[in-house]
Amino acid sequence: MDKSKKHFAKLRAKDIRRKPPTKAQKRNQMCTYLKNMAIYKHSQLKNKSFEEIQMLFDNTMKWIDSFVPMDSKVVEGSKSQAEGSKKRTRKELDEESVKR
Repeated sequence: MDKSKKHFAKLRAKDIRRKPPTKAQKRNQMCTYLKNMAIYKHSQLKNKSFEEIQMLFDNTMKWIDSFVPMDSKVVEGSKSQAEGSKKRTRKELDEESVKR
């Protein structure tokens, strides 16, 4: 008897986890993300509709997804400009200080 109760409890829990989030749950998740990542305040998000929050969330996700790390190939072209600049590198400065 006890095994069957546990079995059906597992099935019910699995069904609950399998359900997609409700609109209110999605809104809450997006608001939490916007507060932490895009630095929105609660007062800025409080009176907005689901669609407005979704638009802000999508814009923030586009902004974050378009981020290019400095060591990627797109930024490699700017390294040649840095090498051609007149500023001395840390290595050159260290070599000069050793010579003195």
